[in-house]
Amino acid sequence: MENERVAPAASAFGSLLRRYRLAAGLSQEALAERARISPQGIGALERGDRRTPQRETLTLLTKALALSAEQRRGFEAAAVRQSVPRPGRPAVTTGPWPAAPAAILPLSLTTFVGREGEVQELRALLREHRLVTLTGPGGIGKTQTALEVAPGFGDVAGDTCLVELAPLVDPGLVAASIASALGLQEVPSRPLLETILAHLQHTAMLLVLDNCEHVIDEAARIVENLLHRSPLLRVLATSREPLRVTGERVYRLPPLAVPSLDRSAVLDAAEAARYPAIQLFAQCAQAADHRFALSDENAAVVAGICVQLEGIPLAIELAAARVTTLSLAVLAEKLERRFALLARGARSAHPRQQTMRAAIDWSYELLAEPERRFFECFSVFAGGCTLEAAVTVAPGDAGELADHFELLTSLVEKSLIVADMDGSAPRYRMLETFRHYAREKLVMRGELDAVCARHAAAYLKIAEEIECAFRELPDREWHEPARPELDNWRAALEWTLGAGRDVWLGQRLAATLRPIWGLFILVEGRRWIRLAIERVDERTDPSVAAKLDTVDAFLSEQAGEFSAALAAAERAVDRYRALGDRTGTARAQVNAGNALVRLGRPAEAEPLLHEALNDARANGRKALAGNILNIMSEARALCGDFAGARAASDRALTEYRTLGKEHSLLVTLTTRADLEFRAGDAEAAVRIAQEALGGLDALTFGKALESALHANLSAYLVSLARYDEARIHARQALDVAQRLDAVLHEAWALQHLAAIAVLAPQMSPKPTDVLSRAARLIGFVDARYVALGSALEPTDRQEYDRILAALRAALPDDILASLLRGGAGMSEVEAIGEALKV
Repeated sequence: MENERVAPAASAFGSLLRRYRLAAGLSQEALAERARISPQGIGALERGDRRTPQRETLTLLTKALALSAEQRRGFEAAAVRQSVPRPGRPAVTTGPWPAAPAAILPLSLTTFVGREGEVQELRALLREHRLVTLTGPGGIGKTQTALEVAPGFGDVAGDTCLVELAPLVDPGLVAASIASALGLQEVPSRPLLETILAHLQHTAMLLVLDNCEHVIDEAARIVENLLHRSPLLRVLATSREPLRVTGERVYRLPPLAVPSLDRSAVLDAAEAARYPAIQLFAQCAQAADHRFALSDENAAVVAGICVQLEGIPLAIELAAARVTTLSLAVLAEKLERRFALLARGARSAHPRQQTMRAAIDWSYELLAEPERRFFECFSVFAGGCTLEAAVTVAPGDAGELADHFELLTSLVEKSLIVADMDGSAPRYRMLETFRHYAREKLVMRGELDAVCARHAAAYLKIAEEIECAFRELPDREWHEPARPELDNWRAALEWTLGAGRDVWLGQRLAATLRPIWGLFILVEGRRWIRLAIERVDERTDPSVAAKLDTVDAFLSEQAGEFSAALAAAERAVDRYRALGDRTGTARAQVNAGNALVRLGRPAEAEPLLHEALNDARANGRKALAGNILNIMSEARALCGDFAGARAASDRALTEYRTLGKEHSLLVTLTTRADLEFRAGDAEAAVRIAQEALGGLDALTFGKALESALHANLSAYLVSLARYDEARIHARQALDVAQRLDAVLHEAWALQHLAAIAVLAPQMSPKPTDVLSRAARLIGFVDARYVALGSALEPTDRQEYDRILAALRAALPDDILASLLRGGAGMSEVEAIGEALKV
């Protein structure tokens, strides 16, 4: 009797009880409720603390599990108390498993969604390697994926057995859990691991060890022993970090696929249903409310929710369960407070899987203190970062670079930070739900502002490096490292300028980001520059104030607001001259000269441009010289000097080709096409513009130029009476301009569509509705030019005059005037609607 008090592995009855409970999809609490006994009693029976249930308990359990007659007989036979092995008896005793299937796995109660490729890859790995560890952050779906892999593996591994380690508190119970799952009893005076090894030594089996991370050292030790001495054994482990056992192959499970943010806004139901994350949301929403259905009307909102949740299955399941109490629109809005929303999972789930916060708590609590600090500080990065950037915000007591790298590596291995290795250099990022969690911890420590300050200072330094590279290096050499940092610059500006935490640093940053605003996010750049200028005061560095005016002038030019650009450039010239900064003065003069050319005042522009060109050449600023030469070619063309214009253009093209400035080269080609058109060679203009468009296709930046090129091509083609081609390019120009909020380019495209409506010889005489539509569009375009403080360029003037002449010939003066006034009062949406009927 004394021997029975030894800490046991589960009895045969306990193992069978657990298998039938899992097959029914029940937690211990749920089974206890059905059987009207305590959860502690269920746990004691499964662990083997109680080897034999009372007869009444056995009857209650049999009914609660809904066992068949054959299963009930085996269940009752297993309930007979097992005696302790005597000398001469086999060392390993297994419980009776009447009609037991080979795979000891719980039955899934839901449809498995979206992991078909991963399942096949994992099965292939397991065929080649005896230990595969499936890693990923909490809630990513490791357990369900492992359970999908295992049943299809009997041809290689024989039996399959699941060992759930999540409930363990004591790592010393790992061996007992494995024994329990295998139906093994502990043998007195013999280590339990030896008993397991004796059983597995000649057994072909796939052992699925689920949730190893909190007992990682002991799990790794036992797995290594088992694999060394059980040649037919294969192990599939799930863990938030690798076991780091010899021969291990690690498979990092990605989130479920979601559409891009832009694509999610326009999906219909059929296309949305092809994304696994959206499939899962729909399935879970239908489980919560049978009336839910994915439709064309709600597909975009559902897709947006899944994008916000980054394809994390647990987060999607928890969010979908809320459709019974929240509309989809409200659900999407409330995801900003995601941890309150992503709660109340299935009662049968382990507590750490019932809320998203609990899932992350589980990982966070396993971290050492330096790892926690690094994890929290990392939350200030938006869109990821490089190792070098991560170091800049690490806690001050975290040590040197090597220590930071070790901390970062550890967090990657523990699936709390994701490493992206696809680019030229590794980048590290957090899933957004984890970032929210870590940021909350940082706030609780009272350290958010201190870490944000380090982050902003680091990204000012990066911006300064990009600015230097922009001026001196080929475009691709500065562009590639710049694009991934857009969200970090936004975050730094939001903290410095938006929240007013460090206005002066924010002003420097906004001004330094001029290359970024020009090639990536023009409209957003103007907003930050204007905010920075509004906050200029006596404490602002005068050179920063001058630089802000220069960037404001540049961005106003890009938006077509040439009067505003000229005013900002003249302020910058005055500031730089007061500082004695000749290089700054030259750059501001270029902006002033360009604005004057655009306003049709080349005689005033040319002295400024010549002075700036001399300074640029004297200081070796070749890219700046190329820009000045391009503007000078436009000025010469306005003066009717086409030979001089071509000569300046040729020199600019040579400079840019030599420097590898691809975008500036395309800008200059766009100007050259316009030059040839004004000189009377529309065919050459079409050819050069098409060359520029082809070059733009190869770039991943500077897409604002795309709408200008399409618009200009449309004008050239209208002049050649190639109206069908002109319509295609005008609509493409309009589409790109709408996406970029490029209102001047939008006006160009609308004018070209009006021209096609009036001039194309499709029907004669023209129907009144066609003429009326064209007149309203011209009225809208006129009003747009007035609002921008801009004017028609020579390329568009010729076409504009032809449109008005045709309208005056076809419509009475009073009706035309009324239509033009009506067009001036149209909204942008109304004008675009009219244009798309052309």
